[in-house]
Amino acid sequence: MRIGVVVGASCDLPDAYLESNGIRVLPSVLQIDGRTWLDERDPDRTMALYRRHIADRASTAHSTACGAAEISDIFLHELVSDYERILVISACAEFSELFERATEASYAILQHYRERREAGRHDGGFALRVLDSCSVCAGEAVLVCHAMQLLRAGKLGFESIRRAVRQAASRTVCLAVAADPWFLGHRGLDGERSAISRLDRIRAVVSDLKPVIELKAGRYRTVARPRGFNAACATALKKAEDGIGRGSGARAVALSFGGDPRVIREMPAYQSLEARALGLGAELHLSVMSATMAVRLGPGAFSVAWLAAAEADSEA
Repeated sequence: MRIGVVVGASCDLPDAYLESNGIRVLPSVLQIDGRTWLDERDPDRTMALYRRHIADRASTAHSTACGAAEISDIFLHELVSDYERILVISACAEFSELFERATEASYAILQHYRERREAGRHDGGFALRVLDSCSVCAGEAVLVCHAMQLLRAGKLGFESIRRAVRQAASRTVCLAVAADPWFLGHRGLDGERSAISRLDRIRAVVSDLKPVIELKAGRYRTVARPRGFNAACATALKKAEDGIGRGSGARAVALSFGGDPRVIREMPAYQSLEARALGLGAELHLSVMSATMAVRLGPGAFSVAWLAAAEADSEA
């Protein structure tokens, strides 16, 4: 049985990983100052958007998932003939329309897939499930890594994998740092509401205190306020290093940066995390942050995520 995984453009994984694992990306739609782009996780195009448009606070910028009709067309023309089962892992439904629109599209897909499969001379049925990752950026990515690890192991069927990934979503910890907290204060994780308090916005301006936002199970909170961006990133990286060291919950760490990833690689805290991950046999993936989330978090934003240990592991 061929099982495929589909993600949205806000899932921050390197192109090489997506390609080698056959993961299909559903594009997002960016609207900046009246112009429209598709975000398909093209690194060069993303960097060009960073340089020319995203950094401008005065720009009117918005990102949204592609429509249900477009999602249905992608599946019916490109995917239902290649797979018997597909798992769509979406960005947190609280901050993205992808979960709702992919779920809506699934009804049309399941009504019309037979004729497509018969035309391609494919026997057997087809099933599609849409899963809310309850996270964004690197948080989506680490959950996808978990799904791919389960698929490669070959020990579980499709429904068992779906249940395991759904359970893991509640243990996904994602930390985000905005280089310019103005974006967190004016656009936030959903592009509309502030993700930090008015006091944190004042602190960021007056004292350069950078909020470290934790997102877990679809809820977010500020967990630290270091002085300066590098210190905030170091705090997030240290929390990730400590997190993967507890129990057996982590087999992957995902990171993303709204710019050249070499900025993060050169940080001592990243190098320490990398060494810890290597010692634990955990995958580590660093990618360019999607333009979809960068229009909300701003250029130079950083995210890191891992799977927290299950309670039984952490209590052992």
